[in-house]
Parts: sequence; C-alpha cells; structure tokens
Amino acid sequence: MMREKKLTLVGMAARIDQGVSYSGAGVNRRGRATREKIINATKRLLRDQGYSRTTIDDICKAAGVKRGNLYFHFTSKHDLACQAVEDSGNRYLPFFQTLMEEEADPLAKIELLIDRIVGYFAARGGKAT
Repeated sequence: MMREKKLTLVGMAARIDQGVSYSGAGVNRRGRATREKIINATKRLLRDQGYSRTTIDDICKAAGVKRGNLYFHFTSKHDLACQAVEDSGNRYLPFFQTLMEEEADPLAKIELLIDRIVGYFAARGGKAT
C-alpha cells in the first residue's frame, strides 16, 4: 500500500516559492508556459497594485505576451484574477492547514498561523513570492 508523503513546512514553503503550474488538457507545453507566465504576472500585479489599478495592458507587459495570447487563455480580467486567486489559494491552503494542525484551541491556531506567516516572509526579506 502506497502512503502519501506529508510535506514539511520547509517543503511546503519551497512548493509555494515555485510559482503556478498548470496541466490543462488540450494545451501544449508552450501554451501552459504562457498561461503560467500570465497567472504569475497577474498575481504579482494584483499584490502590488490591486485589482482596480491593474490593467490588461499591465498584465500583458509584465508577462511579455500580446493581448491575443492572454485572451486565448482567459475570457476577461475578472476570469484571470479569479484564476490567480484560485492558484494562490490552492498553493497556500495546505501550507496554512499544516501550520495550524498542531493546535486544538482556535485562538492559539490563529496566533500560530500569524507567527508562522510573519516568520515565512521575514525569512524572505519581507517579500511575497
């Protein structure tokens, strides 16, 4: 029987630092790479500028793609932002769950989570990845 390998906090942090990965059917390797560049650029821009100040042109420039390439993968800025948020959630949720599983008390879980998140970003010079 195969056991699922449980990632350590260091392993989870390393996976988070790797960036988005996409395995959409029907899209070749180059298309997946383009989609990943667009999502990663969008996440950076949303983090730095917010949704309302981020334009499609900003995203295209940051990702190094043309508008047509962006619209091949995403129907709208809203669709793209939702995909970026979903990717971040999928990437960070297991990390957060791992951080909090050590505690039973809800308040202690929140305190532990905050302490570990602050430590995570402090170890990276205060920058999000």
